[in-house]
Amino acid sequence: MNIINNIENSFYPEIYSQILPRSDNLSLSLFKKDGLARYVLAVKNFDSNLDIKTQIANARKSIRQQTSAMWLFKEVGAYIVFVCDEVPDLTKSQLEIDRFGFHAVIVQGVHLVSKSGAHLFNHSKWLNKSFGGTESIASMLVNSAI
Repeated sequence: MNIINNIENSFYPEIYSQILPRSDNLSLSLFKKDGLARYVLAVKNFDSNLDIKTQIANARKSIRQQTSAMWLFKEVGAYIVFVCDEVPDLTKSQLEIDRFGFHAVIVQGVHLVSKSGAHLFNHSKWLNKSFGGTESIASMLVNSAI
């Protein structure tokens, strides 16, 4: 079993209730609604030929298309997970997340997870507090990798 299947089995259906159709750009998209709020956990393979900022922008675009997200009316909070053989030499600050919600797809967390379980991530915080189960999602992703 590979890491993408492990992530799917860890999060679906208990945390994310739907699996969205796979696309060329996203290996896995898990979706849930909580009242008016909509959330996605999107998984992609890391591309060492592209900088991380471009990869995050590409993932955001794919999520927007897949969920028909629209700013102000149908926003989607997203965790973007990049699966890699080894975590690249990046810093947490390079994993850019949204500090404000003025997007159709609000990037709440970016994760790099290697097959060995190495993990680098950045989550949005307000007043030094993380919300939305970020710690449990991070630990579940690491456990899915190993």
